[in-house]
Amino acid sequence: MNEFMEQYWSFYNAGVTIFLIAGLALIIKLVFFKRKRRKKEPHLKFKHWNQRFENDFERLEKELHVAPFLPKEATKLLMKARKKEVKEEKRIDKEKSVKTISTIREKLKDGLNSEEVLKQHSNCVYVLTFIGSIMASEVEQLRDQISFLLQIAQPADEIVVRLTSPGGAVPQYGLASSQLERLKQAGLRCVVCVDTVAASGGYMMAAVADKIIAAPFAIIGSIGVVAGIPNFHRVLQKNEVDYHLFTAGKYKRTVTPFTEVTDEGKQKLQDDITAIHEAFKRLIKEGRPDVDIEEIATGEYWLASQAKEKGLVDEIMTSDDYLGSKLDDCEVIEITTETEQNRIEKLIEGGASLFRQWTSSRIPGAGEELEDVRQRFR
Repeated sequence: MNEFMEQYWSFYNAGVTIFLIAGLALIIKLVFFKRKRRKKEPHLKFKHWNQRFENDFERLEKELHVAPFLPKEATKLLMKARKKEVKEEKRIDKEKSVKTISTIREKLKDGLNSEEVLKQHSNCVYVLTFIGSIMASEVEQLRDQISFLLQIAQPADEIVVRLTSPGGAVPQYGLASSQLERLKQAGLRCVVCVDTVAASGGYMMAAVADKIIAAPFAIIGSIGVVAGIPNFHRVLQKNEVDYHLFTAGKYKRTVTPFTEVTDEGKQKLQDDITAIHEAFKRLIKEGRPDVDIEEIATGEYWLASQAKEKGLVDEIMTSDDYLGSKLDDCEVIEITTETEQNRIEKLIEGGASLFRQWTSSRIPGAGEELEDVRQRFR
């Protein structure tokens, strides 16, 4: 028995030792790899909307040959007509190309350089997407995208921003609206499309644009400022807890969570909020000079159909319809920012995605009985 225990413990110790050595080696390797590996910067990704459904159309045509919903003779007639239409479209495109080449050749002969000619013939619509959080951290990606566009976009091009934001922190959304202002200062046309909500700071961004388009039930407005601070001064007094605050400057701290709130402090905070609101109203008035600023700057919000009557929106339409109307005459290019993930991040994201799918499959639908839901979690 003693001999068996000695052998067991010697085997156990050897196993633990090997495990510790392997673990230490893995940690050293990970640390070395982390130091050696350069952090990959986010990069821009482009999607050509004009070719968005091209492959789908081709697959649909093939499927119609296999299982047509019309008689074969009718299908043959339609396909024959379609071939003629395609041939005619190609002929028209070729004529346009020949005409464009001839025009460019003449302009180059007249002494214009290639950049000047390109400016006259560019017809791109660049699509950006901004989904804003309370702190508008997404403004960093917007900043990079706009900086890129300012280098490559031509005066005839258009920038479309699909905006979704309920608002948030004043400095961050002020910076976000300033990013859109950069486009206008560069002479580029900026259109904001709102499909769901552009309120408060979100509308601050939208108001900078040359044109605002919104879906019928999008929420627009909320032109106001709010601040709320809980105060625990009486709680501290009741529990005999002292809180000492030292400041230099009369208004360094006016209202804080732990000190007694004075009338002077409350008035100063109200004055600060009012000043921000006045600056907000001036920005709206600059972008939308025809609105009755006192009527709309009450903090209220409206559906886009109502907001259009008040001059806050120019046109009622979804972003899909607006961009779809540009496909025939323009090159529509969507720009997004992509950040490469390491293996661990991909693994975590994959696990989170599986968890969301698992939980969503167990959320009761309308009209389901409680007993059925319980069965799902067994």
